[in-house]
Amino acid sequence: MTSELKVDKITPASGTNTQIGEAGDTTNLSAGTVTLPTSIITGASEKTTLVDADKFLIADSADSNAFKHVQKSNLPSGTLVKVSEANVTSNVGSHFFSNVFSTTYDSYFLQIRAMRFAGDSTPQIRFLTDTGTTENNTSYYYHAYYGLDHDGNEKRDNGNGDNKLVLSTGTDADSTSDGGLSGHIYFFNPRANDSRSVVVTSQFVTRDNINNRMCAITGGGTLSNTAAKYGFVIFGGQNIALFRATLYGIVK
Repeated sequence: MTSELKVDKITPASGTNTQIGEAGDTTNLSAGTVTLPTSIITGASEKTTLVDADKFLIADSADSNAFKHVQKSNLPSGTLVKVSEANVTSNVGSHFFSNVFSTTYDSYFLQIRAMRFAGDSTPQIRFLTDTGTTENNTSYYYHAYYGLDHDGNEKRDNGNGDNKLVLSTGTDADSTSDGGLSGHIYFFNPRANDSRSVVVTSQFVTRDNINNRMCAITGGGTLSNTAAKYGFVIFGGQNIALFRATLYGIVK
């Protein structure tokens, strides 16, 4: 038996909820437009940490916009998680990335968009032995870098048992537009999670302080001990005049 009811408004009795249908019935609203209050979403409690089994309602465009659910575990996950930001625009002696290395990530990526010293200088780093600013200045740093300038001249250096890592050839400070350097650094295993020393690799484009030639530099190094490193400091022979960089943890 079927019947049709046409009304303009259904009002529940005071203090009750309106029920349409019984358990097991199907209510079809697809023939018209259903307007729902935004409080369905804004009034619901917020969950700030998602787990893989959490579900999202979607309209599947490949299946006539049929309703389906997607789990968080189905979603693509990013590989970089922002850990720290540097935005230096006036002279400072150095910049500390304190307490940025944790057991959450085995590897980190530092994107350096711009770095320029107040005077011609060579960029260097030391690791930190605690969550503050205590520098490891022992003579167990080893590094090497090699590159070419735009005329084909070699740029190279190495250090055997130094007290810091030297990242690049000396950088020019005269030009605000082309001076300094840009590039990136990878840090592998800074917390010595598998009892191995931290390893650093880097690539830069810089304008050198000898003949103002643009250079491409590739380098690497290590601090040879298995103690945990909690952060690092970037510095040079001159104050840092400009430093814009972002440190990311790399998700496995």
